[in-house]
Amino acid sequence: MADLRVLALVKQVPKLEQMTLNGEGLIRREGLPLEMSAYCRRAVAKAVELAREHGGRCTVASLGASSAEEVLRESLAWGADDAVLMSESDFAGSDSLVTAKSLAALVEVEGPFDLILTGLSSFDSGTGQVGPQLAELLGLPFAAAVREMELDCENSTVRVKCERDDGWRISKLKMPAVLGVAERLCSPAKLSKEAWGKIPTSRVRTLTRADLGSRVPQTFGSGSIRVKPVGTLKMSRTPFFFEGALEEQVAAAVEFIQQRDSNLDGSSRPSFDAEPERVGSAGPVTAVILERDREGICRDLLWHAHRFAQRLGGSTVAISPGKEDPKELWRWGADELMRVEGAEVEEDFARAVISWVQARKPAIVLAPATHWGREITSRLSASQGVGSISEASHLELDQGRLIAWKTASGPGVRVAMMSDCELQVATMVPTSRSCLGMRSGEGSAVESLLAAESMGRVHILSDWRNDDWESLARAEVVLGVGAGVKEDEFDHIYRLAAAIGAEVAGTRKITDLGLLPRSRQIGITGRSISPRLYVAIGLSGKANHMVGVRGAETIVAINSNRDAPVFGCCDFGVVGDWRKAVSLILEKLSTEPAVLGEKIEFRRSL
Repeated sequence: MADLRVLALVKQVPKLEQMTLNGEGLIRREGLPLEMSAYCRRAVAKAVELAREHGGRCTVASLGASSAEEVLRESLAWGADDAVLMSESDFAGSDSLVTAKSLAALVEVEGPFDLILTGLSSFDSGTGQVGPQLAELLGLPFAAAVREMELDCENSTVRVKCERDDGWRISKLKMPAVLGVAERLCSPAKLSKEAWGKIPTSRVRTLTRADLGSRVPQTFGSGSIRVKPVGTLKMSRTPFFFEGALEEQVAAAVEFIQQRDSNLDGSSRPSFDAEPERVGSAGPVTAVILERDREGICRDLLWHAHRFAQRLGGSTVAISPGKEDPKELWRWGADELMRVEGAEVEEDFARAVISWVQARKPAIVLAPATHWGREITSRLSASQGVGSISEASHLELDQGRLIAWKTASGPGVRVAMMSDCELQVATMVPTSRSCLGMRSGEGSAVESLLAAESMGRVHILSDWRNDDWESLARAEVVLGVGAGVKEDEFDHIYRLAAAIGAEVAGTRKITDLGLLPRSRQIGITGRSISPRLYVAIGLSGKANHMVGVRGAETIVAINSNRDAPVFGCCDFGVVGDWRKAVSLILEKLSTEPAVLGEKIEFRRSL
């Protein structure tokens, strides 16, 4: 392959600490300091590196207002050869599909490219959908969260090692390809304004809708997805400090924790008995895309789908790549089971789903908010020209329309999202308030077989897990560990976790050291959780971590530094050495086990 051409797509976003939503539920940008999204910085750095290494050329492009010119000038200063800005005033608030269609038009005009690098997701919306939607529109293979890559230009392939939700995958893709990059892929392309300010604006070429002609969507703005802010979960909280000596503070904290536990009776968990069995199945179909070995979240989705089918007078179809028991799936809400054979990778499974959707025309398609579910629903969304809602924490139905609730990426705003399309598509994360009920009686889902044809563009070389993605998401109590906890001190953390029935998570520094899997990293470049109780231990509480627990009902912080930022983001603060505090908590609870029977074991990331 001569003259390798690499395209890096970048986005300009408000700085995390300044993010707010306007009255329409969109990120407010006017008058705020803006910067390149952090994942995009890795895309630029790697694109420049690959172009230099293989004697090629690097182009950087952005979609947005005229202010986005700044991130392109920064990219040029970093070493990009060319920069293109597609700018229209009505791009603001475009949903992921409108964005992907616009970028696909730009690629067709500026290309062809051998590699297109995108960020894993953007920090202002966090959907992670643009990359796979763009791949579908361009007819290209896709890989997400690329941590390592190796090009074989002679054979036009790229070998990638990708971070999965709770493990790793090594694959080989045919080029051209679209790759979403992980945070640790490389050092970020980041320069001071003094450095990139010397790059003349004339080096940034600007394209408009007229330049792209009929390729670009004629409708911008929010597109098919509507967003409405409905409440606030403030990341900045007003802490109450337990007074007195550390022993007295700990006693008060334990009393609080025990009182919280006594209120957890499971009454908030729904069951099938809450609604009558449906009386017919001639109405609209609600489909659930299952993923292998994701039993918990798939059961949640089937439960939601069954309730929606009852409301709509329709039926529920489970679309599966596995060998699930039809009787078991019926108990969890599936009336039909569509088995897909011959689809080991997401794009092949997506083709089968697209074929089925075009034939059956379901009203709703749901999937887990995993890499698997996100790529399949994104490709479905792009192929059918419909919007897709990502990362919902709860789903409802209102007058036949799907309502998806999620916590926005700004400082703690909860939003409700709706699709205006005939086909409604959404992914959902597992939560601690999941369904525990099953359909009563006996039955078996009606089985059908759908054969998938492999496109042969993605070959999985190895695939493994080192954690359970759902366990942290479902946890009622989570201990968050920071750099103040050393490797040989983790036994203290596990003892406390065992005593109060908690899961363990950490900051980026902890996962970088391999003390916890990457799937346990909380924060803006990790994951977000919403436990009832989050106990922050030995962590400073910077915004890029605390944004990941903004949905927690209660946050307790233990830190010896009274001025640590974490005390501005918690509800209750204990000031003192965390080691002594943990020992006192265990002593107070009098439940320290002689043997840590349920101590969590993790394989360190390779």
